[in-house]
Amino acid sequence: MNELLKKFPNIETEYNLAQLTTFKVGGQAKYFLISDDLEEIQAVIKFCLENEIKYQIIGAGSNLLISDQGFAGLIIKINNKDIDVNDSRLKVGAGVLLFEFVNLALKNNLTGHDFLIGIPGSMGGAIYGNAGSYGNDIASIVQSVRIIDGQGNIKELNQEECRFAYRDSYFKHNDCLIFDVVLSLQKGNVDEFRKKMIERFKVRKNIHPMEFGNAGSFFKNIEITEDVKDKLNGKLDISKFDGKKIPAGFLIEQADLKGWQVGGAEVSEKHANFLINKNNAKAQDIFDLADLIKKKVFDKYGIELQEEVQYIGF
Repeated sequence: MNELLKKFPNIETEYNLAQLTTFKVGGQAKYFLISDDLEEIQAVIKFCLENEIKYQIIGAGSNLLISDQGFAGLIIKINNKDIDVNDSRLKVGAGVLLFEFVNLALKNNLTGHDFLIGIPGSMGGAIYGNAGSYGNDIASIVQSVRIIDGQGNIKELNQEECRFAYRDSYFKHNDCLIFDVVLSLQKGNVDEFRKKMIERFKVRKNIHPMEFGNAGSFFKNIEITEDVKDKLNGKLDISKFDGKKIPAGFLIEQADLKGWQVGGAEVSEKHANFLINKNNAKAQDIFDLADLIKKKVFDKYGIELQEEVQYIGF
């Protein structure tokens, strides 16, 4: 491991990871690197692969739960915040925060990204989890994504190769690092867009518990399949969700789990799909509360909730 530090002097040791996540929990990384240099990151990853050093990539930490024990290898935080605008085509670094991207696009009279309004996190995280809202997601505007793959090679994937699905992508199932992305927007009425943006911010502020540490929606919404209909038949009326997805928060609320606590973690009274750091929670509190929710919902409805949040160190 000392060779890692000798070769890459920018790497820090025993780095507190809690400060990097919106939950504000988690232990230390044995090694930590923040970088916007593609070649440096590639060299570090190749060194880790050759020397069997565990490494993990993180973005803005808004959809992440890191264990209290931290991570015994190297955490790499992508800090590429470059944005290049060419008419309606934008090349955006993985480290660019989504609210920065939304505002910059507006300044350039571009629209078509309203589903990203109010979503926390970075562009890399949004691509990784195919972030979105109001029935649309970032896959709809992606042209290509540049990555470092699991063998340390720099590659560019087109939209089809990204294998986007609901809160899912190629990147969730393959070891790789997202460095930047090319997006396609369109010229539009930015005044109308601003009105929509203000309205959605108001909605989010009213129904989301932003006063506490959280990771946004913790669980994925449920696809309405025949199997799901059969399981909920006679138990819940889901007719109002016809043609849509069943919100995970609806199932959690119907299971009477709002306000449930484990340690300092709580199911938000405002929005049941938000787990909050109510009172100096440990990461394990949040993890155990999520596990409890999954068991309760499954026992009551036979539906298995799946996390949107990524776990590290569990």
